[in-house]
Amino acid sequence: MKLYEELTLFGKKVPVKHYLCTDDPNRVLPKSLKLNLYIKINDACNGLCAFCSNRGHEDGGKLDLAKLKEVLLYLKERNLLNRVSVTGGEPLLNMELLNDVLNLIFEVGKDLKVTFNTNGFRIKEIIGLDSIHQIEGIHISRHHYLDDVNNCIFGTEAASSSDILDTMNSLDNKHLLRLNCLLMKDYIDSPLEVQKYLESAARLNIFRVGFVSLMKVNPYCEAHFVDFNTIFEKMHLNNLNTAHAYDQHLCECLNGVYVSEQGKFIEYYARMTKNAPCNYARQFVYTSDNKLLAGFGQESII
Repeated sequence: MKLYEELTLFGKKVPVKHYLCTDDPNRVLPKSLKLNLYIKINDACNGLCAFCSNRGHEDGGKLDLAKLKEVLLYLKERNLLNRVSVTGGEPLLNMELLNDVLNLIFEVGKDLKVTFNTNGFRIKEIIGLDSIHQIEGIHISRHHYLDDVNNCIFGTEAASSSDILDTMNSLDNKHLLRLNCLLMKDYIDSPLEVQKYLESAARLNIFRVGFVSLMKVNPYCEAHFVDFNTIFEKMHLNNLNTAHAYDQHLCECLNGVYVSEQGKFIEYYARMTKNAPCNYARQFVYTSDNKLLAGFGQESII
């Protein structure tokens, strides 16, 4: 079957994913889809993570808000937008720009589902964002349950447990903050370590946690890679895996629920994107130098 439909976007023919994922890597279901849009508002980051291409970058970019608005309107008018995720670099390095971008997104569509990703730098300041009550989720990258180990991984001081808890207590929406954890050898790399992480999340009143396998993009990632299946296939204590889906052999994900020792329910998911080549768009990316890409590392549309 044909895996994509060819759309004309900004006068250019663009192949776009045309199927749903299934529970079988050898099977897909044909369907026209909306795609996620990732907006990289900068490439700068205060972190020095060995697994990341943005580590230590100081490039804040020159985001053109007028052009970004044009792209958002264009994609929304064609009913192509699923979720909008603001990322970087580290978005909280420029709180004013982040605030302007979020306001712009909601100006284009009040109904848009919007999230952003952060290492938690200046996390307490998010309460001052104009659109704080409209944002669906804030994903905090936290790769260990111990603050000192997490800071070691980042190579800088990231959000502490108390920072996250204090911020949570100041928010009306208790589902706003979520945690994302990279699975890495010597850190969170076993059923026991995942359980410790989930118990720590429960103490912070977090309701959803994501566990992500590294993409093998450099020697560090190859050496520290952990396949999430090796963990969740063996976890049978206080948790239930509820769904397992595949986008062919490009990526796979798993969903489940965990009950903490205090009786709190936590949704979890695991995700693994593989390094298989793909010649069609599975998401859109707007970069800090104002290009619209047909996916991360893919060809520019404009």
